[in-house]
Order: sequence, then structure tokens, then C-alpha cells
Amino acid sequence: MPNVNYGQLNDLLGHLLRYAVNRGHGAFQEVFDQDEVTPLQFMIAELINENRGITHSEICKAMQTSASVVTTTLKPLLADGRVRRRDVNGDARKLAYELSPSGEDWYAGIKPKIALSEARLAEALTDDERTALIGMLKRLAGVET
Repeated sequence: MPNVNYGQLNDLLGHLLRYAVNRGHGAFQEVFDQDEVTPLQFMIAELINENRGITHSEICKAMQTSASVVTTTLKPLLADGRVRRRDVNGDARKLAYELSPSGEDWYAGIKPKIALSEARLAEALTDDERTALIGMLKRLAGVET
């Protein structure tokens, strides 16, 4: 870190979480630099892989983000055919997604690499510390009580 007086920033949870997220993106980029995938695309691919036919709104809720972010993130995955979109019950206003056969192959090839990205991010932590941190972050994120 640069030789800068951070004032109270390094005692603020929000600042430290943003800094950790940025480090996580850096670790992800190092591992996936040849794979043409962003962290958000990986997240969406995991959700689609685990929930075939997941709707646009369900992805938004699962990611706790706006529809426009999901739309923008999905564009390259749809354009190159890794993800397929279909109407739900003939209603073009409601979209569901699935990985195409080539998307399934692509995702099966990159999915194991996430462990290396996670290991790089958490290299300063013991296994017990990592487990404890994940538990605390789940509570903060509201995904576990």
C-alpha cells in the first residue's frame, strides 16, 4: 500500500470490503486472463449452470443488482452463444436462460479455476480464518442468518 495517511478509512468496514473486492477482481483477472470472462459473467454462468431456466429477475435478485447490470453482463455470453435465452410461457417480457452445449463445455473448462482465484485472494488467511470470514460475510450480505 502507498505511504498515505488513510485517516479512518482503514477502520471502516465499507472501505475495507471495497478494497478486498478490488483485490478479488485482481486475483480473478490473473487466473482467468485468457478465458474472456469477467467476475460478473462467471457469477451469472454459475447461477445459470446451477439453475437451468433461471429468469432474468431471479438472476437480479440472486446477485442483488439491477436488471441493466445483468443485461449488460449477459450480452457477450448471448452474442457468442454460450448462453441461450427463451421466453417463459410465450411471454417475451419474461426471459429464462440456460447454457448452450458449447456454453456447458466452456463453463466446465473454467469452473475449476475459481479455486485458484479464491486461494490467491485468501492467501493471507488460514483455513479457519477463511471459513470464519465467509460466515461473517454471509451474515453481512444477508444470505445466511
